Amino acid sequence: MPPLELTTSDFGQFGGPAETFCLITSEQCGESISLNPGDGCSRVLRLTLPPGTRLGELIASSVPEDAHVLAVCPGRFLDSPTPEELGGRRLAVLPAGSTPLTDEHIRYFLRAAARTDVARQTRAAEEFFDLVGDSDRLTIVDDVSGTEAEFDHTVGACVWNQQAGVLEPGDQQIFPPGKLSVTAAEITTFEPDARLLGLSGDLTLRGWPIVHRHEDPADGADQRRLFEALSPLVAHAVTLHIAAGTIEGVTPQTPGATSAAVELEKLLTDDPRCRVIWELGFGINTTTEIIPANCGPNEVYGATGGVVNLGLGITPATRFALAFLCPRSSLVTADGTAVLGARKAVRRGRMQRVSSASCGCH
Repeated sequence: MPPLELTTSDFGQFGGPAETFCLITSEQCGESISLNPGDGCSRVLRLTLPPGTRLGELIASSVPEDAHVLAVCPGRFLDSPTPEELGGRRLAVLPAGSTPLTDEHIRYFLRAAARTDVARQTRAAEEFFDLVGDSDRLTIVDDVSGTEAEFDHTVGACVWNQQAGVLEPGDQQIFPPGKLSVTAAEITTFEPDARLLGLSGDLTLRGWPIVHRHEDPADGADQRRLFEALSPLVAHAVTLHIAAGTIEGVTPQTPGATSAAVELEKLLTDDPRCRVIWELGFGINTTTEIIPANCGPNEVYGATGGVVNLGLGITPATRFALAFLCPRSSLVTADGTAVLGARKAVRRGRMQRVSSASCGCH
């Protein structure tokens, strides 16, 4: 297969051009990507991340201080560089280590990033946060099943994160961009006692699951088995019963969801830390489509009006971290205004996003 031809100016999330654009790949990536200098960029620096070397270490030691950096490292779990390691560089990372991305998946998401309208994402993210900021109480509703879960974000601690829009110097962000979220603590940490205390009610899961793992290759077989066991959720919904940010029960909405509900309940019993609602995510990338596989970058999928997703666990504190896409659900304010989701798609048609200081890379 010939290399995928791209130019540095294809990627709007970096903002204006830098003299040096650095592409960091793993050995597995080989020469499958050809990146050429675009307008205002005088050179492309290509580096391979050596086994045993952290991304931040390589950036700090080998990349010019004002460079733009794109990391595409299939098969490698990448920890976020520290602010000191990143300095004034702008970093985007394709999550390509915690789920088994194929070469074709990587090509697809690189093309999708090149098509993403980052300015539109920025406007959409501003609208999202304006609406959320004006309403203490938010509700996640599923009009098909009738479930409702209320989220009062003034109860307990929570952190709002932006993984979209234009990067500033010193920022790092997922690639393609397109996710907003609220977490129980800082996005790159895990506190076992932290949870979204303001979230209670019934929440419908019906959509593609994502099962992340950390670095141990021995977890690969169980990761595949867990993903396959949860895959009935693509067509059959379950209801999570939530109280103060903790899952207290799982109920299948149809007989076809029974096996997935049993598997999910088993996971929650085996590791009670996964009962904690760690993250509410909001995919707003309207350029990407769902890859029908266990695919981490699916988390940015925004359909046409944005997509709610739910995060349980965080590696390596938990063996697996799970995300569930809920494309039928909507996020609405206390006065019934659709912020994001199915009702937003009906009312206005499309949605987008901003950027964050730390990507919690996979």
